[in-house]
Amino acid sequence: MNGWMSRGYRWMLRPRSRGQAMTEFTMLLMALLIGTGAITTFAPEMFAALTIYIRGFYCVLGYPFG
Repeated sequence: MNGWMSRGYRWMLRPRSRGQAMTEFTMLLMALLIGTGAITTFAPEMFAALTIYIRGFYCVLGYPFG
C-alpha cells in the first residue's frame, strides 16, 4: 500500500471511545434518515417531470401516448 493509503486506513481503524462511536453512528443514521426523507419528498415530482419530458418526445415523433 502507499503511504497515504495506509495512513487513511490506520485512521479509520483507530480506537474510538464509546461516546465517539455513538456520535458517529448517530450522524450516519441522521444522514440516512434525511436522505430518505428527501428522496420520498421529491421523487414523485421528478418522476412527473420525466414523464412530461418523455411524452414530449412521443408528441414530436407522433407516437400514441398510451
